[in-house]
Amino acid sequence: MHLQNEKNTVVNLVLHCKYCHPLSGCILAEYKGKKKSEIKGCLSQLSDSAFARILSFHESCPYRNRLAI
Repeated sequence: MHLQNEKNTVVNLVLHCKYCHPLSGCILAEYKGKKKSEIKGCLSQLSDSAFARILSFHESCPYRNRLAI
């Protein structure tokens, strides 16, 4: 259940992050503009280590000092 909560956290980050956009370079930008169910499906296909990498990357997003849209 813990992993499911983390996936929901990432989905919400993607949906609401103003820094995740295609030109930012963020690894989550490819999910921007997709529906919640599509994002969950994409995240479910990732291995646990890949998902953990994405979660840690977004928690310390290096793009936060760039242009927000």
